[in-house]
Amino acid sequence: MAGARKPRGIDDDTRRLLVRLARTPRARRLGKPPKRPSRWNPFTVPNPETAFGIHFTHASAWQFIADRLEQGEHVETIEMGRPVGATGYVMKLQLKEGSHRLYVKLELTGSKVIGRSFHLAHPADQRAQRSEGTDP
Repeated sequence: MAGARKPRGIDDDTRRLLVRLARTPRARRLGKPPKRPSRWNPFTVPNPETAFGIHFTHASAWQFIADRLEQGEHVETIEMGRPVGATGYVMKLQLKEGSHRLYVKLELTGSKVIGRSFHLAHPADQRAQRSEGTDP
């Protein structure tokens, strides 16, 4: 896309803050429509760290996010439309070889981290994202 801004990574302080808040149950929130639309669906995502394809829970999703952040997983920053001008922190994670990617989007608000997305990014979603410039 002409004129599209290239996604940026995050600095170490932001990474540490995201990890700390993701590990603190009282600091975690989920986005609530219409102000903060959310597609937070950990119960539909198989946890690769468990046997027999057991799905994530809310707690294990946050733990997984914090672990991946600590491991240095790439995080892009995006400008979100709701609320206008809010910064989103996005990770696109390969769970297992040959599986769909996991799409994670977080938002920081003061001393809270808001889970905005935690779901599998299906190929159709990824095609739509590329053509529309939106989240999968």
